[in-house]
Amino acid sequence: MTLRQLPKRQWQQFFDALAPLLREGTVEVETAGLGLDAKLAQDWVRLAELAYDAERGALQLAAQGTERQIRHPAQVLVRIEDECLHSLELVDRAGEHDFVIFREPLPLPEPA
Repeated sequence: MTLRQLPKRQWQQFFDALAPLLREGTVEVETAGLGLDAKLAQDWVRLAELAYDAERGALQLAAQGTERQIRHPAQVLVRIEDECLHSLELVDRAGEHDFVIFREPLPLPEPA
């Protein structure tokens, strides 16, 4: 499995391409990070939103009644195998990490 850093210039396109896959309602994630509450960090929960807003410079992560906004993220790392997204690691400017692990890996959309 390959873990690679996604260049910032690709963030908007990447998260926009993921949005329709998340709306299908089949995605569950496990997250862990210093900015998230204990319940979200321990359980498999349905991901409601994972979006990047380049104008505001913020990543929005929402799952099962909990929201997390990462302002001015420093890094987005993706773990990809067999053209499927297995996990994301989101790193903010303070060095805090949020891990999004897909129970069922998401097939990546064809490049535009």
